[in-house]
Amino acid sequence: MGTHLLLWRGEDLTGNDLDVVVLPGGGAPVARALRAAGLVPAPQDPGRVLWRRLPDLDVVVDVLADHAWPAMYPPLPDVRRRAAPGTLGLLVAAPVDRVLVHAAEAVAGRPWSRCATRVRSVLEASGEAAEVLAAARAVDPALGRIAGLAWSGDPATAEHLGAGEVARALAGSPRARRAARTRLVGEPVTRPATPPVARPRMIALSGMDGAGKSTASLALLDHFERLDEAALVHWTRVGADLGLLVHVGRIARRLLRRDRSVSVAVEDPQGGSAEAPSGQASGAAGAAVERRGGLLDGVWVLAVALSSVRAARHAGRLRRSGVHVVCDRWLLDALVDLRLRYGRHRVAEWLLRRGFPRPDVAVLLRVEARAAAVRKPGDQPLVVLEAMARLYDELTPRAGVVVVDAARADTDVLAEVLRAGSA
Repeated sequence: MGTHLLLWRGEDLTGNDLDVVVLPGGGAPVARALRAAGLVPAPQDPGRVLWRRLPDLDVVVDVLADHAWPAMYPPLPDVRRRAAPGTLGLLVAAPVDRVLVHAAEAVAGRPWSRCATRVRSVLEASGEAAEVLAAARAVDPALGRIAGLAWSGDPATAEHLGAGEVARALAGSPRARRAARTRLVGEPVTRPATPPVARPRMIALSGMDGAGKSTASLALLDHFERLDEAALVHWTRVGADLGLLVHVGRIARRLLRRDRSVSVAVEDPQGGSAEAPSGQASGAAGAAVERRGGLLDGVWVLAVALSSVRAARHAGRLRRSGVHVVCDRWLLDALVDLRLRYGRHRVAEWLLRRGFPRPDVAVLLRVEARAAAVRKPGDQPLVVLEAMARLYDELTPRAGVVVVDAARADTDVLAEVLRAGSA
């Protein structure tokens, strides 16, 4: 597995997780190795998967596909060329690239104290701070200058990089401008740099948390990679792509002096960004909203639905570019999530039904709530899973999905999913 991975944030194992980028051709071997080690996948953005050991989450490997490498970072081929084997036997990004990554993240709006502290840590560990900073300025003068500020100043003096420094970086660095774009609209979704597939397919997998969607997604990805056909997993969840709307909602709450607290029943692995703009409180399992705050809350739910449609349409564009797209969560899951979080909103549900592209095949992995709780202990409260199960049963007849009994052995379930996905 060592030839397929690059530790792009270094090989320090004292943090919360280990960040790796998978080099071309390494996706399937790395996934098999991590699964053999007992880790469970949780797809995030397209091309990014968190591999976790449940239930303690004491081991987390953040795996980034090469095609998902952010454009604001130094080009991956250059990073690979400058990398060197580390003590773990894996390639480790050079200090110059790691400080440029942290500088770009500061421009993208990450907390300055964190970015600056990481730059200082890299420079101190290198023992050659002056040489590394000089090399960084040679690669990208504007971002190299920001790395120099982190080294010479006090990282705790400001929450974010100053507007003047950001403007100066934007004027002098294309990568800084890409970082600013990421700050505003998120990282653009990219496809693998492989020849387009003649007949690309979109395969949508639905089911409650613990049904086995991530496992089935990666099995399909492995299947297509063995055929030497471009494929990726596209993860979609209600409210996970809100971008600036999160900040707009917070401002609206403050302006209207409304209660910020929200009871969101569904535990979101990414931290739950689909927060309503006012004090909506859910029922025991989030299936009914006790109080709706009027126009602002209604508009917020529509914005959440539109953000989900936007993310789903990314998948459609990727399919049209000539790549198989395996959708981990799709329309049926979006409808269930929307009702769990906000109750029933007919216009928002209509937007979801009309806006999501039609997949070539849609599969529902059906599993009982208690079985799902056993598979992913601590991930969702049982009462939420039971509410999910009821909603899936209610919405499935209109969803046009192939229902697969996911309570069987993994091999049987995956075989049926592969048959459906290849039909």
